[in-house]
Amino acid sequence: MTRSNRFSLVLTVLGLALCLGCGSSATHIAYITVPSLNSIAAFRVSDSSAHFTSIVGSPFLAGTSPSAIMAHPSGKFAYVADQTSNDIALFKIDSTVGSLQEVLPRTPTGLTPVALSMDSGGTFLLALNQVGNTISAYSIDAGTGALKPLGVPVATFASPTAFSLTPSAKFLYVLNPNLGSVTIYTVASGVLTQASAPITVGSVPSAITVDPSEKFVYIADAGASTVSVFSLNSSTGALTFLNTIATGTQPFSLLVSGMFLYVGNTGSTNISVFSVDSTTGVLTQTTNSPFSSGGAPSFLVLDPKGKFLYVGSQSGKTVSALTIDSSTGALTLTAQSATTNFAPGGMALTK
Repeated sequence: MTRSNRFSLVLTVLGLALCLGCGSSATHIAYITVPSLNSIAAFRVSDSSAHFTSIVGSPFLAGTSPSAIMAHPSGKFAYVADQTSNDIALFKIDSTVGSLQEVLPRTPTGLTPVALSMDSGGTFLLALNQVGNTISAYSIDAGTGALKPLGVPVATFASPTAFSLTPSAKFLYVLNPNLGSVTIYTVASGVLTQASAPITVGSVPSAITVDPSEKFVYIADAGASTVSVFSLNSSTGALTFLNTIATGTQPFSLLVSGMFLYVGNTGSTNISVFSVDSTTGVLTQTTNSPFSSGGAPSFLVLDPKGKFLYVGSQSGKTVSALTIDSSTGALTLTAQSATTNFAPGGMALTK
C-alpha cells in the first residue's frame, strides 16, 4: 500500500469514527411515564421515520405512579410528577446517551400532582395538585435544575384536572370539571394571582390549550363531545366565547400545530383535525377527519420537527407515530410505535 493510500485510509476510518455520533443530530429522545411500573421508558426516535429505539438502561425508576413529565428547554433535566408519593422527581439527562439519573431528594407537592407546566425559558415550574386543590410553583436553578418553592401553594376550586400556560407565561388557565368552568390566573415569574371568578365553559371540560399566537383558547368538553373557541385578551387574560364545534366522542386531549387543531377522542378512539382561521378562530373540520389513532388517545405530543404526531394509548399500551400532512393537517398512522407494556401516563421530548 502506498503512503498516499495509507493516508486516505486513515482519513476514511477517522471520518467513520467521528460519524458514530452523527446520528444524534438526526434523532430526538422521548421519555414516557409508565405509572403502573413506577418508571420512565426512554427511546431515541428518528427524525425522518419516527422509529423508536430503546435507550440502554430503560426503563428508569421514578417515584410512585409517575404521571406528567417535562423536559427542561436546555435538554439537561427532566421533571416528573409522582401522583401517589406527592412529589416531583428531578432527573439529569445524559446528553450523549439519553439515559436518566435521578437527583435526590424529591421536591414535595400538594396531594396528587397530575399536570406540570413550565415557561419557555425554563425559569419556573408549576404543578397542578388534583386532590390538594392547589397549584405549587417553583423556581428552577439553571445550573443544577433544582426546584425552590415560590411561596405557598395557590388554592384552586375542587378537583382541577388540567391547566394551560400561555406561551408568554403571563396567564394560566385551570379547568374545574366539577363546576364546568375555567379559572384565570395572572403569572409573574411563577407567582400566581387569581384574576377572576370561574367562567362557565361547558358541562365536563376535559382539556385546554392556548394557540401559539395567544389569540385563542380551545377547551374540550368530554360531556358534550365538543370543542369551544374563546378569544384571549392579551392585557387581562379574559376569555370571550366565539363558537363551538362537534368532535368525536369524549375528547380528552388537544394540540395546536401551525394552522391546525388536533383533538384526541378517547370514546371514539380517533383524532379530529380542524383548520383554524387565524383571524376569527373559526374551526373547520378537515377532509376525512376524524382519523384512526391506533387506540384510545390519552395524550398528543408533537415531534420537534413538526412531522409526526405522537399519540399515547392507554388501551393499546403504546405510543404511536402518525405522519402529518403539512398542507391539510391530515394524519396517517405509521407502523412506528413504542410499546410500554402498561398504559403510558405522559410524554416529553428533547430536541
